[in-house]
Amino acid sequence: MANLPPATFVIESEDFIIRPMLPGDASEKLGPWIEDENSAAMLNTHRRNWDIAQQAELFSRHEAEPRRRILGIFPKRAKDPIGLFIVKVTPKQGVFLLSHLIGDKDWRGKDTTFQTSEAVYDYFFNTLGYAKAKANVRPENKPMLWLIYTYVWRKEAHLIKHLRLADSGKRSDLLTFAILAEEWRNRADKFRSKPRNGEAAASGAPVGAAANAAGSR
Repeated sequence: MANLPPATFVIESEDFIIRPMLPGDASEKLGPWIEDENSAAMLNTHRRNWDIAQQAELFSRHEAEPRRRILGIFPKRAKDPIGLFIVKVTPKQGVFLLSHLIGDKDWRGKDTTFQTSEAVYDYFFNTLGYAKAKANVRPENKPMLWLIYTYVWRKEAHLIKHLRLADSGKRSDLLTFAILAEEWRNRADKFRSKPRNGEAAASGAPVGAAANAAGSR
């Protein structure tokens, strides 16, 4: 059986620190993160400016939920996060469900998603012992589907009208993808993160945010 993630831990990549979000991490800089449809859908909420009280309440609520962690993505030597992962774990089955959002638009279209996702996969597969990762993506989320299809994820299901969207009340299909730990470990060299020094801090153009999906770039 895989292990539950501890209450406090740090995952480190070349350019980023990834750790559980705390109520004290709430700030005005996170406010615009869910003003677009895909980002709001990722958190299953309405499009709006995300105020500090709402952020703090969300982070506080998930502090006490060992099977669900909100992990902030912090550039090294920076105080504020630029995105987050939401991870739901099922230790008995050895499965974790991963969602991903780059909230700060200045960091989209860079090495950010690829580099941080690789570090998260390594932690949950190799440190905690999970055997499988899953990701859910809405069919209209073309940027995330491009990332998923160009990596080593496999499509497992197409669920018809599975979601009720918080913003509109309409129903949406959902695509389910998965990757096994051994598939990730045996991936081709072209799918391995090889960041160049300073790359994540220097380049940029938007690729889009994830809606209930794992980043794979």
